[in-house]
Amino acid sequence: MQIECPAVLTIQLGINTPRYASLRSIKQAAAKPIEVLSLEDLDLAPGDVGERGSLSRVRRMYVPDKGRAEMIEGSVEEQAARLAHIIRELAGSAS
Repeated sequence: MQIECPAVLTIQLGINTPRYASLRSIKQAAAKPIEVLSLEDLDLAPGDVGERGSLSRVRRMYVPDKGRAEMIEGSVEEQAARLAHIIRELAGSAS
């Protein structure tokens, strides 16, 4: 599946059942060496990675208020319209 960005994704709790690793596989993973690659190994310059190489910027980070979740129901068109309205409200340009 491919999606064009920017995009809004929502995942409902319970979408899958997590698999738990066995003790044997945990021990096997711990015994494997970790390969460390340098920027040169990857043919990258320092400006290609990290904050300087990022195409996006974090403007702010915060812990959201509790209890603001809302289940959006209806047809796909109704859900999209409601989501667009919520985004406009939060941006301060509700119409």
